[in-house]
Amino acid sequence: MLTEHGKASIAQVVFWAPAVIPALILLFHRHGAPRMPWVILVLFALIRITCGIVVIVLQNRPQDVGLIIAAHVLLNAGVFPLVAAAFGLLLIVIIRDFPDDKRIRNAFIFLRVVFITGISLVIAGGCLESNYWDPHDVSLGYKLTKAGYILVTIFEASLIYFQWYCWRKRETISVASCTALQGMFAAVPFLIIRIAYLYLPVFRASDPKWDQLTGSIAPYVVMGLLMEYIVFMIFLATGFLIPPIKVVNA
Repeated sequence: MLTEHGKASIAQVVFWAPAVIPALILLFHRHGAPRMPWVILVLFALIRITCGIVVIVLQNRPQDVGLIIAAHVLLNAGVFPLVAAAFGLLLIVIIRDFPDDKRIRNAFIFLRVVFITGISLVIAGGCLESNYWDPHDVSLGYKLTKAGYILVTIFEASLIYFQWYCWRKRETISVASCTALQGMFAAVPFLIIRIAYLYLPVFRASDPKWDQLTGSIAPYVVMGLLMEYIVFMIFLATGFLIPPIKVVNA
């Protein structure tokens, strides 16, 4: 019999499956390079469909360590493509309107390293946390996950700063860049709530209601599934509102 999380996962698959189509249209039909945000939107939709299926299967095989690890990794690291999509939209702005600003380019290279390191730590931590039978692995997993979340927080804060920096120059940048920035700003509150929910199971590990697999269904749906769906739809709408980008030279 399906738990509340299993039922939510069925709804997750139902809602995310159609979302792949408009994301593919953005990727292959509407826009040219850089395609990073549209690739990530497609990837994120597929990750969420896969995550829903894994959680559903886990309902019938609750002792399967492989499924537990997969579910934790997909639920934890799977949300980071949304942050990366925001980075991709900001990258369009930088390439279009700040192509000669070496300080921004160097900062973006550094931010990529920070983000990739953060994701790697979260994935490694999620794998170790799932080994419930070894307290040492669980403890180490929590530490790695916390470190990864701190790096991702630094990354997201830096993105918000650069959004603000670019928005200050909105009088001189292109319409496409202004639209992209507006979309990113609209998504920020929902993305922050989603990231906050991601942090709660680690930073408040003693409270089981925040566990994304077995905790309370209300925060899982409202702070988790709903927030990331809203962010995805905002980015999707932004992609269609931006004038078609066929070629942008990096």
